[in-house]
Amino acid sequence: MSSSHIDVKTSAAAAIVPSQKQQEFDVSSSNTSLSEKTQQGESSIGQDQGTQEPEETIDVKGEPIHDLDNPEADSATPPPMFHKPPPRQFLLIMIALALCVFLASLDQIIVSTSIPAITREYNSLNDIAWLGTSYMMTSTAFQPLYGKVSDIFGRKMTVLFANTVFLLGSAISGWATSMIMLIVGRAVAGIGAGGLMAMVFIIMSDMLDMRERGKYIGMVSGIFSLSSVIGPLLGGAFADHATWRWSFWINLPVGAISTAFIAFNLDLPTPAGSFSEKIKRVDFYGSFLLLASVMLLLLPLSWGGNKYDWNSGIIIGLLIAGFAVAIIFVLVEWKIPNEPILPIHLFKIRNIKATYSSVFFSGMAFFGIIFYLPIYFQVILGESATIGGLETVPFVFGIVISSVGSGIWVMKKGTFAFFPAVGNFIFMGATALCILFKETTPRVVTVFVLMLCGLGVGLTYQAYTVSVQSAVKPKYMATVTASIQFVRSLGQVFGIAIVGSVFNNKLEESLLLSFPLSPGRDILRVMQDYGFIKTFSELDQAAIYRSFVHGIHYAFYCSVAFCALSFLAACFIEHKELKTRKDMDKPEITIDMA
Repeated sequence: MSSSHIDVKTSAAAAIVPSQKQQEFDVSSSNTSLSEKTQQGESSIGQDQGTQEPEETIDVKGEPIHDLDNPEADSATPPPMFHKPPPRQFLLIMIALALCVFLASLDQIIVSTSIPAITREYNSLNDIAWLGTSYMMTSTAFQPLYGKVSDIFGRKMTVLFANTVFLLGSAISGWATSMIMLIVGRAVAGIGAGGLMAMVFIIMSDMLDMRERGKYIGMVSGIFSLSSVIGPLLGGAFADHATWRWSFWINLPVGAISTAFIAFNLDLPTPAGSFSEKIKRVDFYGSFLLLASVMLLLLPLSWGGNKYDWNSGIIIGLLIAGFAVAIIFVLVEWKIPNEPILPIHLFKIRNIKATYSSVFFSGMAFFGIIFYLPIYFQVILGESATIGGLETVPFVFGIVISSVGSGIWVMKKGTFAFFPAVGNFIFMGATALCILFKETTPRVVTVFVLMLCGLGVGLTYQAYTVSVQSAVKPKYMATVTASIQFVRSLGQVFGIAIVGSVFNNKLEESLLLSFPLSPGRDILRVMQDYGFIKTFSELDQAAIYRSFVHGIHYAFYCSVAFCALSFLAACFIEHKELKTRKDMDKPEITIDMA
């Protein structure tokens, strides 16, 4: 006697509503029994207008297939409706999104080479650190808020708001008449920049199905990396040949183009409801607590080892306060709001936990490399800021190649889970090779190693985003997409603080050992003013360069450790099926032989 059970499931391009009708037929013969169940469903009206989800589907054995209490249920299903515009309109939108990413990431680093000119004009050296800190704090803190806000008010309105705020901050910075006004402008620009970084990936996810996203996310990620090279070059050129204010004014025409393209071409559904109804849905408690915790944590990470010692009371107090507020935030999000900024139950999902952990440590490793490679080229090899910036081009070139290539792979094959682990393993090995860099390292070696670093980093970019998006239901897509940018930024901040502290301590230790008789610790001046090295004899300069090499090697040791942690976390990312539009239009037939 044998029996066959055949499940026939028909899935439309939208979510299936609860089963309305089930029919069962039993056909008996001498040795065959057939049981068949048919489900009927109807399409939802789209993700932005609300998606109805099945309560439960029963297979032929009477066992539930879906469990709505499990946030991972239906996790591999893409959003029920994609809104990809016609080719010309899509091209203009993608250009606008690319410009958004370029400007937001460019503004993060372009000011670094303008600092000497700014300090000369305002004679305010003590406040100069706030130019980077104010932008970094607001851009990082506001990123996770934009995901939920875009669910409530709509993608188009949210990204236009972010663009407008960013341009307003750039205008304030460009026409600043004092250091305080400049710092305020940078903080305002950061609020907008955080939204731009988050909304770009959310909008692409609304327009593209799971497989298509990888290719375009890879392209945009390459633009993000390119700006890290162009930024210092542009900032230095403006400061030397025009005015440092062009570092901010350049955002205005480019940002205006981006805003116009989005305003006239982006056409995504707007959630229903009046403005007052939408305001009531905003999680103000969670927003305030998240902003407070992030700022309380970022301030000591920015000040530690620079303005204050790490063991000072203000640094320790701010860190304790930051972690305490973060715990309160988690408790509030868990129990109070109906629509939390970051639903805590999502962290039960394996891919969410593994991906966020890997992204955090990858961000730490990335900035550990990108911040100290210019020091190697400019201080140890004695190259100009322009040439030193160009030396990192192989790194960016590697990112572009692998991010676009892996995106095409995802589009064609539908697999992504192995990319984060492979990418971090390559990045870890290449970073370990950076430890071999010395004063006499041939240029061909540095080019090869940096390209290898870029290849490793690029493999992870699009896979991380696809990993979290494929692990949750459509209604959480914007939330997890915005959060992954937030986690990456937070990792970068922690990486800068930790690696910077290790580098400074090891450099100081090596300098004091090499120059034990230096009066009044004058030798430590070279840590703040690299040009001071040229005042020493050639023999002493060689010893100073060896000390810098020693310190940079320890910075790379830290990055290797962070890469290893990121690799371990990435090994726990599991595969999720990535469906295309064609797959979703076909009936899915599963045969289970018992």
